[in-house]
Parts: sequence; C-alpha cells; structure tokens
Amino acid sequence: MFCNKVIFALVLTAIQTAIFVSCNTQNRGEWEVSDASRDTMLNAETNVSDATTMILKIEGHTDDSVKVHGMTIAGGNINKELKVDWYNSKVSVQFEAYRAKQGSLKIKFYVPASL
Repeated sequence: MFCNKVIFALVLTAIQTAIFVSCNTQNRGEWEVSDASRDTMLNAETNVSDATTMILKIEGHTDDSVKVHGMTIAGGNINKELKVDWYNSKVSVQFEAYRAKQGSLKIKFYVPASL
C-alpha cells in the first residue's frame, strides 16, 4: 500500500513538471515582418537563463530571397524551421531583405530551457 502511494506521488510530480515546462510561454514569441523590402532587427526577452538553442519558424511569402539570422532563404512560399545555437535570454534576430522587394513573413521563436 505504501509503495502504491509513493509511485502515485512520483507520477503526479512528473505530470505537474511536464505541464509546468510545456506551458511556459515566456520563452516563445512571434514577430510579423509586413514589409519584406526593409531590413529589421527583431528583439525580445525571455526568462530562460540557461539557453543553448533558439528555434525559428518562418512562414509567409516573398518575391525573392531573404536572410533571417544570416541564413539565406529562397523566395516564394516560405515554410522553414531553423535551429541555431543561442546562449542569451535576450533574443535578437536580424531580418535582411537581401533581394526581396515585397512580401510579408511571420517569424516565431522558441528558446527551450535546458533540463
């Protein structure tokens, strides 16, 4: 009987931890680049103190190539995910129009906490 209570407590703690970690919205966000012809520095702050990775999800359409965080992305319909090294709670992503003259993008970021 005691063993069942201990197992139940451990399972409950694991579930609560998983919910707490997955519901942390301070480490994710979204920017909208409505004019893809202009270079823009995108900034945000997270509460992750031990960051090692940043995940960028880029969606939208541009008439030609753009650069996001220094990486060239071909124009047209864009649906791309980038995983980059990141070691700061402050997020900075450089958007460069590169060859694009028109278009718009949504750039979502996620900085997972190290476990």
